[in-house]
Amino acid sequence: MADMEHPSFLVDSIYEAAVLPSLWPGVIEKVAAATGSFGGSLFTVGPNHSAVAASENCVEHLDALLKGHWSAINIRAQRVVAMAEMGFVSDEDFASPQEIAHHPIYTEFLRPRGLGWTAATHIMGVDEDIAIFSIDRRHTQGAFDRDAIAFLDTLRPHISRAVLLSSKFQAQAVNGSLQGLQTVGIPAAALDARGRVRLMNEPFLRLQSQICAGALDQIRVADEAANRLLRQALAEADRHNGSPMSIGVRGTAEEPPFVLHLTPLRGQGRDVFSGLAFIVAIVPLTQPGLPFRMLVQRLYDFTPAEARVAENLVAGRSAAQIASLYRISLETVRTQTKSILAKTGISRQAEFVARFSSFRTVADE
Repeated sequence: MADMEHPSFLVDSIYEAAVLPSLWPGVIEKVAAATGSFGGSLFTVGPNHSAVAASENCVEHLDALLKGHWSAINIRAQRVVAMAEMGFVSDEDFASPQEIAHHPIYTEFLRPRGLGWTAATHIMGVDEDIAIFSIDRRHTQGAFDRDAIAFLDTLRPHISRAVLLSSKFQAQAVNGSLQGLQTVGIPAAALDARGRVRLMNEPFLRLQSQICAGALDQIRVADEAANRLLRQALAEADRHNGSPMSIGVRGTAEEPPFVLHLTPLRGQGRDVFSGLAFIVAIVPLTQPGLPFRMLVQRLYDFTPAEARVAENLVAGRSAAQIASLYRISLETVRTQTKSILAKTGISRQAEFVARFSSFRTVADE
């Protein structure tokens, strides 16, 4: 085993990561180096099942493990959780010699990647989530000996505390963001990975007629079309690489329409142990700088042609100018304008222009 770094240096790094989640990969690399290992990871198993951090050389392996079919047959994670030991365990503690020699997780996943031995421990997370902190060695290095396990056990209490502290710091940071949005009048809430409302500011609470926490605290939008888009966006958030998504929500007789911005907490900014995965911000249609065509098409089922005419009307162009610009008949523009007014429930063209005058339009550019 390689010479181990003095634990005090590691302990300092661990508690620094509690405050700055971006430091977790570096902590994992230091622990791996101190035990003469290849690398390691910190991830959760449970409903929120999402990687938190990994040493740089283990990112691709952890990603493949969690997203492929390997996760279902990963006896290493399953046994570590089932044992619920208050310390680190090795393969030889939770698997039989025959399993280590022949189980697919070893023979088909780990060894082809040059890996094969782990020392891991479980840490309770939020709700049903359980964290696993694991250090991995190459297959050629052999199993972790008892000295290495004993060393890791000296670090476990600090890792466990840091994980729990990290959740509190993250929740405080997100709550601070919600309060910051509140000061400028923006309703906002924080959701977990399953779309449950975990934190909300006062303006969000006042939107109960349009958006609320429904059964099991699941976020729900009264506009069914928008609600379907929201559920789809939550389900497909990982495919968007952390990019915000915007959903137009129709108004009611009492309330104006608005745009729902769903922003995933991604990268090292997302701490699964706080249970927080998304921030939802509600922006009224009067907010300057919103993309016009996309929103009116989603909000009012405008056709692309209607959205184009609507955008030019808001930009101040007359029906005749629009007809000339796009080489269409004046009657076509007038027909599309009537349809636009009917779909938005507005009786006069001037009222339509006034309502959407704060939008940024391509026609202005």
